[in-house]
Amino acid sequence: MFNNFKKIVILCLRLIIFCFGLGIIFNQISLLINVFKEANHSFSIHLYSHKNKDCVVPTWNRVTSKDVPYSEDFKKWAAVRIGAFRHIKDAQVRLLSSFVYSDQISIVTTSQNIDNKKVTCRYYDCNRDEVPYSSFDTVVVPMTVITCPRRYGAEFVSVTFDENETPHEPIPLTFRIYDEPIHELSVCVGPLYGKKSKWLEIVEYVEHYKLVGVSYFYFTLFSINEYDRTVVDYYAKFGYAEYTTYITEYQELGWMFHLIQTQDCHHRSRHHSKWVINVDIDERIIYTGSNDILYFLRSMPASIGELSITANRILTTGTIPEKLKNFANLQSELTFLKYNKTTEVSWYNFKGIIRPDLVYVLFYHWSFRQKPNVHVISIPKQIIHLRHYRSVDQNSLNGNWMEFYNGSLKETRLAPDFEQQLIKNVKEKVKYVYDQRWV
Repeated sequence: MFNNFKKIVILCLRLIIFCFGLGIIFNQISLLINVFKEANHSFSIHLYSHKNKDCVVPTWNRVTSKDVPYSEDFKKWAAVRIGAFRHIKDAQVRLLSSFVYSDQISIVTTSQNIDNKKVTCRYYDCNRDEVPYSSFDTVVVPMTVITCPRRYGAEFVSVTFDENETPHEPIPLTFRIYDEPIHELSVCVGPLYGKKSKWLEIVEYVEHYKLVGVSYFYFTLFSINEYDRTVVDYYAKFGYAEYTTYITEYQELGWMFHLIQTQDCHHRSRHHSKWVINVDIDERIIYTGSNDILYFLRSMPASIGELSITANRILTTGTIPEKLKNFANLQSELTFLKYNKTTEVSWYNFKGIIRPDLVYVLFYHWSFRQKPNVHVISIPKQIIHLRHYRSVDQNSLNGNWMEFYNGSLKETRLAPDFEQQLIKNVKEKVKYVYDQRWV
C-alpha cells in the first residue's frame, strides 16, 4: 500500500512539473507574439528560412527610433510646399539613393511631383527580407526626399505610396554615421549632361579646387560619354570622388533635373563633409583672404550654416576638343588661359558654401531652410568670389547672356603662382589619363 501511495505522489509531482513547464512555454510564446506586435521594439526578431544567411548586425545598426527629428517642422513645410519646385511632372518615382545617419534615414527619388504626398518607409535586412512590423508613415519633403526613422538591422529601404502597392526594389543604405566629418571641404559638382566634351573641363575643375583646399568631389552623371567618364573614374579610383548615376525612363536628362542632383548631393555630403561648395562644372572659387580658405572656414562660428558668395562671368566662346590629339598643344586649350574677359563681380547668380548638417532645404545652389538658430552670412568679394566661365553658345542654358549685359569687360587672370601650379597639375593628370599609345 505504501508503494502505491509513493507512486501516486511521484506521478502528481511529475504532473505539477509538466504543467509548470507548459506554463513557462506558453508565457514565452506570448512574449514572443507581443514582441512581433510591438512596432517600436528596440530590436528586430527575424525568422530565417534555411536558404538565407543569418544577418550580423553591427553596433551602429542596432538602433530603432520612433520618429524623425523636427518631424512637425517637416509636416508644416510640406503643407505649404516648401522645396516644391516641379519641372518634369510626369516622371516615374524611382529610388535614386538612400543614406543612414545617426538619427534618421533619407531616401532620394527621381520624381519632382510627389512633394507632400503620403508615403510609407519600408525596411529590409541583409537578405532583403522585410523587417516585421517596421514600416513608418510619413510625407515627402522637400520635393524628392523621404525622411524615415531608424530601424534595427535595416540595410536596405524602399517606399510605397499605397497600401496595395508593391514596394519598389529595395536600395542599399549608404553609411553616413561619423563622429566627425571625413572631409573638411568638398564640392557638390553640378550635373554633367549634354553632348559637349567635358574631359578637360573636369580635370581643370578638380585640379583647381584641389589647389584651393578641397579634398573630395561628389559628381552626378546625367549623361557622359566613355572618354569623359575615364577621368571621373580616375578620381573615384584614387579616392578623390564618388559619383551618382541615374537610371530613368528618359533617354536624356537636362537642366530640369538639376534640383534632383541638388537634393542627392546635399544628403550624400551630410556628415561626410563639414563644408560643401555647391557649384557647376564651369565655376571656380577664388580665395583672396588671409592665409587659406580652410583657415577662413575654421574661423566661422558654429551657428553659421551657409556662406553666400558673389560671382563674375568670364566670356567663353569656344569648345573643348573631343579628345586629346596632341599633348604638346594641350596648354593652348586650357580654358583658364584662353578666356579672361571678365564682368564685374555681382550678386547675380550667387552661390553658397554650405554646412550640410545645419541645412534642411536647398534651392539650386543655396539654402532657404536651416536648423533653428542657424544663420546665413554674405562674404565680401575681397575674400571669396567665383569665376564663372560662361558660354555664349545659343544652345547652352542662358547662352544669350551677353545680349543683356551692359557693363565693360576687363582682362583678369588667376594669381600667377596659382596659375602656374594649376598648369603643371592639369598637364600631369591629362598625360597620365589620356596620353595613350597602342601596344
